[in-house]
Amino acid sequence: MAFMDFSNGGNFSAEGLALVVLVVWVLIGRVAKLYAFDTKNPMLRTRPQVQVVVLGDIGRSPRMQRHAVSLADAGWTAPSLRVTTNRYIRIRHVKQPKSVPEGLPKLFYLLWAPFKAVYMAAQLLYIMGIKANYPDFNPPSIPTLAIAQLICFLRKAWLVIDWHNFGYTMLGMKLGSEHPVVRWAQWYEKRFGDTAYAHITVTKTMAEELRTWPVKGKLLTFYDRPPAHFDRLSIDKIHDFLSTSTLGKSINGQIMDAATFLGDMSHPTSTLLTYKPDPAQDAMYRPSRPKLVISSTSWTEDEDFGVLLDAVQHYEDRAAASSTAYPNLLFIITGKGPQRDAYEQRISRMSLMHTRVVTTWLESREYPLLLGSADLGISLHKSSSGMDLPMKVVDMFGCGLPVCAIQFECLHELVTDGANGLIFNSASQLADQWEDLFVKHPKKLDQLRENVIFEYADDSWEKSWKSTLPDLFLD
Repeated sequence: MAFMDFSNGGNFSAEGLALVVLVVWVLIGRVAKLYAFDTKNPMLRTRPQVQVVVLGDIGRSPRMQRHAVSLADAGWTAPSLRVTTNRYIRIRHVKQPKSVPEGLPKLFYLLWAPFKAVYMAAQLLYIMGIKANYPDFNPPSIPTLAIAQLICFLRKAWLVIDWHNFGYTMLGMKLGSEHPVVRWAQWYEKRFGDTAYAHITVTKTMAEELRTWPVKGKLLTFYDRPPAHFDRLSIDKIHDFLSTSTLGKSINGQIMDAATFLGDMSHPTSTLLTYKPDPAQDAMYRPSRPKLVISSTSWTEDEDFGVLLDAVQHYEDRAAASSTAYPNLLFIITGKGPQRDAYEQRISRMSLMHTRVVTTWLESREYPLLLGSADLGISLHKSSSGMDLPMKVVDMFGCGLPVCAIQFECLHELVTDGANGLIFNSASQLADQWEDLFVKHPKKLDQLRENVIFEYADDSWEKSWKSTLPDLFLD
């Protein structure tokens, strides 16, 4: 957990809370605003203040990291290097209480949750209300949403909320949507979240939901977009990445009978996917290489990776029964989370010939490089509210990677079936799509990739942010 403070006159704060994804910003002090831009007095601040509290692991909150960097770059103010190395961002640590271990009855969670909320509330009140500078912009559900309202009132600030999801729907995945605590959390979220200077949503579906509350203030939709440095790699760059990264060796070590599954890697320059016939020649794909399929996850209840493993078994059965050659598929699943061990145990019990499933954790620098090297992406994200979109698909699109994504309510706002990816509803249908893309019609995968690259060629986070959000902060 960390609290990040924009120094040198601006400040940014970020705090993590594992169950709730709601993010709140407290925006522009009505009184301080009269002085913050007064450059005639050297004693007064020349950069507006920004505080951001992220309700979720900072390292798993790319949207808010990107907001932070965009604010800093615009002159307003373990995370990525773009956050940690920015001279206007200083990190302060907030102590995180231990969570209830997975597998215990819900009663333990319910008994511990109030103490955890009070503990975090006390720290947030001290850091946001006393230790940090007066904010012009101050970002933070339970307890931070109410605290943000209090700080907003005491410091005469305006409020901007970036709605990434609803906290009560995520809580409902653990306790059930009709549980009294979940119903109370829904009331709490509406009660303390309906009044703000502005509300930012990640989908139009979510914006329509907020209108039914109804919320007050400005309401706009700002879609997630990939950073500008996310890109499709050339074969030479794929070769360089896999040659220098320890990722290839790590993956090889996890693959049973790697020499047989990965194909001929006897050439001295061979990598997981590529080789150079001659040092002076360009890199080429190895003819016997496996197809690389990527997914990322936090290993939580909102993603059922049993669907992926069932689809893997369907593919295995079809390959064994067919006289047609089925290419080997290497699945790499990146991420950390509470359900990872259980799925790894299930994977270890599977008998696989044409597929392998590898789990790993990637540094932020390597993640876009791996996406830019892959053949296909998989998304099993099913929104708890049905109103947010998977960031992993945005990142994949930025790296020119078409996806197979599981269907849910507002997915159409991101994935167009048959254009930039394929949408499935079951494990059997997902296996059908792999069979179609890798066995029957491989040119279809090439066309999907070309469509994705064309769609996102000039549609980065930085460009979208600069054309949409500065006016909100300056209005």
